[in-house]
Amino acid sequence: MSIEKLLISSCLMGENVKYNGKNNLIDLAQLREQYELIPFCPEVAGGLPTPRLPSEIVSFTPLKLINNKGKDVTHNFIIGAKKTVNLVKKEGITKALLKANSPSCSSAFVYDGSFERQLVKGKGITTLFLREIGVEVFDENSNFWL
Repeated sequence: MSIEKLLISSCLMGENVKYNGKNNLIDLAQLREQYELIPFCPEVAGGLPTPRLPSEIVSFTPLKLINNKGKDVTHNFIIGAKKTVNLVKKEGITKALLKANSPSCSSAFVYDGSFERQLVKGKGITTLFLREIGVEVFDENSNFWL
Protein backbone atom coordinates (compact mmCIF):
# COMPACT_ATOMS: atom_id res chain seq x y z
CA MET A 1 0.00 0.00 0.00
CA SER A 2 1.44 3.36 -1.00
CA ILE A 3 1.02 6.47 1.08
CA GLU A 4 -0.77 9.49 -0.43
CA LYS A 5 1.45 12.36 -1.55
CA LEU A 6 0.82 15.88 -0.28
CA LEU A 7 2.29 18.96 -1.94
CA ILE A 8 3.49 21.33 0.79
CA SER A 9 4.97 24.82 0.67
CA SER A 10 8.70 24.49 1.24
CA CYS A 11 8.62 27.29 3.81
CA LEU A 12 6.19 25.26 5.96
CA MET A 13 8.79 22.48 6.06
CA GLY A 14 11.40 24.89 7.41
CA GLU A 15 13.19 25.73 4.17
CA ASN A 16 14.40 29.33 4.12
CA VAL A 17 12.62 30.33 0.89
CA LYS A 18 10.35 33.16 2.10
CA TYR A 19 10.77 36.58 0.55
CA ASN A 20 12.75 37.64 3.66
CA GLY A 21 15.01 34.58 3.59
CA LYS A 22 13.26 32.93 6.52
CA ASN A 23 10.69 30.13 6.83
CA ASN A 24 7.26 29.33 8.31
CA LEU A 25 8.02 25.95 9.90
CA ILE A 26 4.98 24.15 11.31
CA ASP A 27 4.66 20.95 13.32
CA LEU A 28 4.61 18.22 10.71
CA ALA A 29 4.40 15.15 12.95
CA GLN A 30 0.76 14.26 12.15
CA LEU A 31 1.17 15.01 8.46
CA ARG A 32 4.24 12.79 8.18
CA GLU A 33 2.19 9.90 9.59
CA GLN A 34 -0.47 10.25 6.90
CA TYR A 35 1.30 11.60 3.80
CA GLU A 36 4.49 11.59 1.83
CA LEU A 37 5.37 15.30 1.90
CA ILE A 38 6.49 16.83 -1.40
CA PRO A 39 7.97 20.30 -0.76
CA PHE A 40 7.85 23.00 -3.42
CA CYS A 41 8.15 26.78 -3.61
CA PRO A 42 6.50 28.24 -6.73
CA GLU A 43 8.16 31.64 -6.30
CA VAL A 44 11.65 30.16 -6.28
CA ALA A 45 10.68 27.78 -9.11
CA GLY A 46 9.50 30.85 -11.03
CA GLY A 47 12.98 32.36 -10.87
CA LEU A 48 12.67 34.73 -7.91
CA PRO A 49 15.68 34.86 -5.55
CA THR A 50 15.74 34.32 -1.81
CA PRO A 51 15.63 36.76 -0.17
CA ARG A 52 13.55 38.89 -2.53
CA LEU A 53 11.41 42.00 -2.38
CA PRO A 54 7.85 41.30 -1.20
CA SER A 55 5.27 41.01 -3.97
CA GLU A 56 1.51 41.48 -4.03
CA ILE A 57 -1.31 40.96 -6.50
CA VAL A 58 -2.48 44.35 -7.77
CA SER A 59 -4.98 43.00 -10.31
CA PHE A 60 -6.61 39.70 -11.20
CA THR A 61 -8.07 40.98 -14.49
CA PRO A 62 -5.67 41.37 -16.09
CA LEU A 63 -3.38 39.42 -13.78
CA LYS A 64 -0.61 41.61 -12.43
CA LEU A 65 1.80 41.21 -9.53
CA ILE A 66 4.44 43.73 -8.56
CA ASN A 67 7.13 43.89 -5.92
CA ASN A 68 7.28 46.75 -3.44
CA LYS A 69 9.58 48.70 -5.78
CA GLY A 70 6.97 48.56 -8.58
CA LYS A 71 8.67 45.90 -10.75
CA ASP A 72 6.24 43.62 -12.58
CA VAL A 73 6.86 40.01 -11.43
CA THR A 74 3.72 38.47 -12.95
CA HIS A 75 5.73 36.27 -15.30
CA ASN A 76 7.69 34.72 -12.42
CA PHE A 77 4.50 33.83 -10.57
CA ILE A 78 2.92 32.28 -13.66
CA ILE A 79 6.04 30.21 -14.39
CA GLY A 80 6.09 29.00 -10.78
CA ALA A 81 2.39 28.08 -10.90
CA LYS A 82 2.86 26.15 -14.15
CA LYS A 83 5.85 24.26 -12.71
CA THR A 84 3.73 23.39 -9.67
CA VAL A 85 0.96 22.04 -11.92
CA ASN A 86 3.53 19.94 -13.81
CA LEU A 87 4.85 18.51 -10.54
CA VAL A 88 1.44 17.54 -9.16
CA LYS A 89 0.47 15.89 -12.44
CA LYS A 90 3.76 13.96 -12.58
CA GLU A 91 3.48 12.84 -8.93
CA GLY A 92 -0.29 12.15 -8.94
CA ILE A 93 -0.89 14.67 -6.14
CA THR A 94 -4.50 15.61 -5.34
CA LYS A 95 -4.03 17.70 -2.17
CA ALA A 96 -1.81 20.64 -1.29
CA LEU A 97 -0.99 22.39 1.98
CA LEU A 98 0.19 25.85 1.02
CA LYS A 99 1.13 29.06 2.86
CA ALA A 100 -1.72 31.34 3.93
CA ASN A 101 -1.75 34.95 2.67
CA SER A 102 0.91 34.28 0.03
CA PRO A 103 0.47 35.81 -3.45
CA SER A 104 1.37 32.35 -4.81
CA CYS A 105 -0.09 29.93 -2.31
CA SER A 106 -2.97 31.44 -0.36
CA SER A 107 -6.29 29.64 -0.41
CA ALA A 108 -8.40 32.33 1.30
CA PHE A 109 -6.84 35.80 1.61
CA VAL A 110 -4.15 37.81 -0.17
CA TYR A 111 -2.68 41.24 0.44
CA ASP A 112 -4.50 43.94 -1.51
CA GLY A 113 -1.57 45.29 -3.55
CA SER A 114 -1.07 48.42 -1.45
CA PHE A 115 1.83 46.97 0.57
CA GLU A 116 0.02 48.18 3.69
CA ARG A 117 -0.57 44.62 5.03
CA GLN A 118 -4.30 44.79 4.20
CA LEU A 119 -5.82 41.37 3.51
CA VAL A 120 -8.71 40.84 1.10
CA LYS A 121 -10.51 37.67 0.04
CA GLY A 122 -8.62 36.03 -2.76
CA LYS A 123 -6.41 33.16 -3.79
CA GLY A 124 -2.78 33.01 -4.75
CA ILE A 125 -1.80 32.35 -8.36
CA THR A 126 -0.55 28.80 -7.78
CA THR A 127 -3.69 27.93 -5.85
CA LEU A 128 -5.83 29.18 -8.74
CA PHE A 129 -3.87 27.01 -11.20
CA LEU A 130 -4.07 23.95 -8.92
CA ARG A 131 -7.79 24.28 -8.30
CA GLU A 132 -8.36 24.48 -12.07
CA ILE A 133 -7.05 20.90 -12.33
CA GLY A 134 -8.98 19.64 -9.31
CA VAL A 135 -6.32 19.77 -6.60
CA GLU A 136 -7.71 20.48 -3.12
CA VAL A 137 -5.73 23.34 -1.57
CA PHE A 138 -5.57 24.09 2.16
CA ASP A 139 -3.47 26.41 4.28
CA GLU A 140 -1.66 25.80 7.55
CA ASN A 141 -4.57 27.23 9.56
CA SER A 142 -7.14 24.73 8.27
CA ASN A 143 -6.03 21.54 10.13
CA PHE A 144 -7.59 19.48 7.32
CA TRP A 145 -5.55 16.44 8.39
CA LEU A 146 -7.20 16.13 11.82
